[in-house]
Amino acid sequence: MSLSLMLSMLIAGILFPRGIQTGLITVNIYTDSCVSGEMQVEELTKGTIAVSQLSNGDIIRGIRGADRVHGWCRVEAVYPRKGNDMFNTYDGFTASHMVIDADAVHAYGEKGNATKSRLYTLATECDGAVNAAGQAFTPISTAFCPHELSWSEYLPLMAAIRRVTSRTGYFWYFNDAFFNNETARVPEWMNMLHDMCTELLRCAREGQCQKFEKIMEEFVHEHLNPKYRVIVDHMFPNIGGDVEKSETGTITELVRPQKKSNPLLFLAVGSAVAMVLIIIAAAFLVRRARVTRKAKTATDPDPSDHHQARAQDVET
Repeated sequence: MSLSLMLSMLIAGILFPRGIQTGLITVNIYTDSCVSGEMQVEELTKGTIAVSQLSNGDIIRGIRGADRVHGWCRVEAVYPRKGNDMFNTYDGFTASHMVIDADAVHAYGEKGNATKSRLYTLATECDGAVNAAGQAFTPISTAFCPHELSWSEYLPLMAAIRRVTSRTGYFWYFNDAFFNNETARVPEWMNMLHDMCTELLRCAREGQCQKFEKIMEEFVHEHLNPKYRVIVDHMFPNIGGDVEKSETGTITELVRPQKKSNPLLFLAVGSAVAMVLIIIAAAFLVRRARVTRKAKTATDPDPSDHHQARAQDVET
């Protein structure tokens, strides 16, 4: 799967072979980090089908969370690579496509059944998809993150990417999303991806986000197709701003981990407050009962004062 998902979504997406007119240059971009359209997956209502038969909104097998829980996941993006070129795949993956094994997220490599296939981008709402052979895989490749990731690193990376794409839409997967720019500080957009991955991880895991914010501003304004740049600028009007002063309107606002209250602490405090209120209420009721009894005692007549009782005393 190619690494097209740059920006905040930064997910390595796909870049299909194409020509793009930019200023004085025409560039052709070739990447081969997608999955085979012939790879088999299990769809909830259609049964076992090829990736090429999937549609956005279909439900396939996947995994999510720290415990890698298996379940059903909605397909958020599935697009064929532009053109009819065939590429080498191994058990349905390009060599650079990142798959999930135990606690490691790594490139699949040149192993297994090698075939020539048409490539597809495939991303779901889950942290990873699972094919019919039981292999879990990601929507990114080493074109984006060049090194192996632990599961604990990968989870916040993908969570941040999904938060961004939920805000902007999934155009990051489109084949016309990015272009090379000879006037940019980094002319070839793909040469920015490794730094993006590094800084996205630093922001999502450690909360250090200023460098990430600046990289994204540069990437969006120098390499993102103008029709998509308008969307990003609208959604993130303060892109590139000082995130230590204000996160409002920045991409960091979605990527940096938010401070959350400790649920156990909240439960403990809530229980203590409830107990205090119960004690106060009980004390009030006891006090009220005592006051009521005293008032009753004070107002009730002494039986010895009754006229019959006085008459008996006289006769005696």
